[in-house]
Amino acid sequence: MNAGSTNTAAARKKRDAERALLSTNSAWLKVYAAKDARKAAAFYDTSGSMLVPNSRILTGRKAITKFIAGAFALEKYEIKWRPNRAGVARSGELGYTSGTYTMRFTGSSGKRVPDKGKYLMVWKKQPDGEWKVLFDISNSDLPQLR
Repeated sequence: MNAGSTNTAAARKKRDAERALLSTNSAWLKVYAAKDARKAAAFYDTSGSMLVPNSRILTGRKAITKFIAGAFALEKYEIKWRPNRAGVARSGELGYTSGTYTMRFTGSSGKRVPDKGKYLMVWKKQPDGEWKVLFDISNSDLPQLR
């Protein structure tokens, strides 16, 4: 085997891993659309964390499930995200996706509350080959309310 074929095999392996991340991300978005908090939280590593605005860090599936269930309980809650980048470490054990999100719900005043922003997710490959979210951080693009 020459160096060229080794590089080609490594590049193919990296592309396959990135496609797997994006495929997992698509499956996760479908679970969110179905508003199943337990299944949505199952996409996190058992020690995974959410770092969302206006909240303490949420670590572990129990805390993440509770947070997601609270969001799903909001009237007319909707969230969508779209990755615009994905990458995998040379070791193949860690990866990331980043992109943009939009979210809306009806607030206690009866008015629609919109949000849009960006996110970064760090993924960890599990022993069974599945990808799970290790860190999920999001930031709003909207001006801070005062």
